[in-house]
Amino acid sequence: MSGLMFGIWEQCIDLALEAYNAGSIGIAAVIIDANGNVVAAGRNQLKDSLVSCSAIRMTSIAHAEINALNNLPWDKQKVRGLTLYTTVEPCPMCIGAIAMSRIRRVVVGSADPYAGSVHLLEIDDYLRQKGIAVEFTQGKVEEICFALHYLSLRHYHKPEHPVFRALQARYPAYARKLDDLLNSSFLPHKELDEAQLMQAVDGEHGELGSG
Repeated sequence: MSGLMFGIWEQCIDLALEAYNAGSIGIAAVIIDANGNVVAAGRNQLKDSLVSCSAIRMTSIAHAEINALNNLPWDKQKVRGLTLYTTVEPCPMCIGAIAMSRIRRVVVGSADPYAGSVHLLEIDDYLRQKGIAVEFTQGKVEEICFALHYLSLRHYHKPEHPVFRALQARYPAYARKLDDLLNSSFLPHKELDEAQLMQAVDGEHGELGSG
């Protein structure tokens, strides 16, 4: 992983962990310009009203991508060549908001087979003509992003909720590992620090993005 990409994902994951520990869903997004400079960031703030980088809080539209787009400075809103990094595949609302912006590249940390909607970019005539490129990350970043998403959802939904069937089918090994850790009480049910997150991912303490 290049130093630039490492820095971007590190910021995304730090914000997603902040969202998780605040009681919201552990998802975050960062927007960079063509030179790799971070120009906006946002985190999910559906469930908490804490002061953060997110201006939209405690409402159904307080998603990470919406907050990142809302934080995009006016002088950057008409700039082409922007890329949005997000820890979890955007939902229909966020895909629509991205399409209405000048962002034409989206990099996704982990897929969301339940609510993720990047497929709409191909099947909807209006969205398809926007020419938005989507890339999915793999490896350690993917597993960390999935872990924060999955553990967040375990706070709010019963195990039989269909979101878990979808996520377990898409990431069977990742989900099984987290379920085992939760059942063993290894993971706390409230706040999670970086060391605990890394243990959940690879079973040992490590620096974010190592390996």
